[in-house]
Amino acid sequence: MRNHRFLPVALFALLLGGLTCCAQESDLEAFRKLHNELRQRMDQDLAGASEYLESQIAAAPESADLNVLRHSLATRFLEQRDYKNANAQFEKLLDFQIKHVDQSENQYGIWMTVQSLRDVANASRDTTALEQAVDRGFAAIKTLNSNQGAKPLGPLTQLAVLKAQLMASDGKEEDAKAIVQSQLEQLTKINDSDESSEQTMQALVRMLTALTSPVRGNDSWRDEYVDRLDEVVSTAIERYPDSVLLQNDYATTQLLMITRWRQDDPKATEERIDRVTEKLDSIALKNQSVAATLRRIRLHKERMAAVKPVATLVGKPAPDWEIDAWVNAVGLTRDSFKGKVVLIDFWAIWCGPCIATFPHLREWREEFGDQGFEIVGVTQYYNYQWDEEIKRAARSDEDVSADEERQALAKFLEHNQLAHPVMVTPKESKMGGEYGVRGIPHVVLIDGDGVVQLVKTGAGEQTAKEIHAKIKELVEAAGSEVDAPAKPGN
Repeated sequence: MRNHRFLPVALFALLLGGLTCCAQESDLEAFRKLHNELRQRMDQDLAGASEYLESQIAAAPESADLNVLRHSLATRFLEQRDYKNANAQFEKLLDFQIKHVDQSENQYGIWMTVQSLRDVANASRDTTALEQAVDRGFAAIKTLNSNQGAKPLGPLTQLAVLKAQLMASDGKEEDAKAIVQSQLEQLTKINDSDESSEQTMQALVRMLTALTSPVRGNDSWRDEYVDRLDEVVSTAIERYPDSVLLQNDYATTQLLMITRWRQDDPKATEERIDRVTEKLDSIALKNQSVAATLRRIRLHKERMAAVKPVATLVGKPAPDWEIDAWVNAVGLTRDSFKGKVVLIDFWAIWCGPCIATFPHLREWREEFGDQGFEIVGVTQYYNYQWDEEIKRAARSDEDVSADEERQALAKFLEHNQLAHPVMVTPKESKMGGEYGVRGIPHVVLIDGDGVVQLVKTGAGEQTAKEIHAKIKELVEAAGSEVDAPAKPGN
């Protein structure tokens, strides 16, 4: 189970800072003593600690300091897998924050509490409390009137995204898209007007970042907003070049564009790396977070440089395979495919363009499978688990064992009706580089003699047509050789 102690404590510290920054020193000291008392009681008897806190709040129900202590108590219940009481404490804290939503610290507190309820939902596999909290928090912030100050765009937009994700996961995709579109239009309008500021631009960037993350509910619109995020974050850094937060957002987005989202054009990726590196060099001198991201971008460039050029592969014997384990098969070796036309498909469980090629893989295997053709998938460990309830793979916050991840891969393949064998390479494998992989999906087509005949990257229809035509050509050629009469003297 994920260790929840660290994130909630960080959130609690933010809540605590917002609620006690203006307190007199004596009040702050009293609060610290109360917090220490609660922690000691939680260590001894969690139920007793809960009763203790309730009695304190009953004596002073409007105390923000007392109510925020529910976060510590709820976190401890979560660590004990007592999801019912964890939800109850978070919900009571949310009640207090909604009641006092006119105070800015509670507007951000609502989002933090909802985030914590999402932790409970992820652990318990029950989203009921989370869905209700999102609806209540979103409505409370959205209905703030002008006398209560401007709506806090950060919490409002993040709640809108989470609300849409939950609706999409529940099959209400059109309603979910309407919420997303409405909120994006409002943010875009603000940022195109005189009301634009670093904060409003940041809210737009963070909303697009949330919409493109690989989480449940984003599937139907993720690709649509990747390019939009790239455009908006570039505009943001131009408008507010000294904003540390926007600098971080820009660097992180570019890293994702380079390593995850736009891998079907290696040349464009190399050009982006050069462009981004030049831009981030000066920023990295004063921003350590950007400096760390820049190091990762440069490391990726080094890895790309180590990849064999595609031109050196075609017409040559296929490089060796590095096999850690098989999924959908047992005990295979490269010799198991001797004499066959083999399509090697480099892919990843998180890769949207890879998933887009699955229908073609199924069709090609069905069409040519009895003619000496086979597909071999190649992937690696990404620390993903399978969620049986929602039939989806997701990155885990905990370390996932190799065996667990192979089980997740098997479930994923079954869910997507893929029956071909899939090879999982060892960690630190160089097989991808040997096969010219700079982006995925990446296909290498090998003839019956083990010679590379075609290499293609990407998921477009034109690419699929070229691959299909080459498979047909190789299979027919192999069939002709088998059917050809023996030469005299043989």
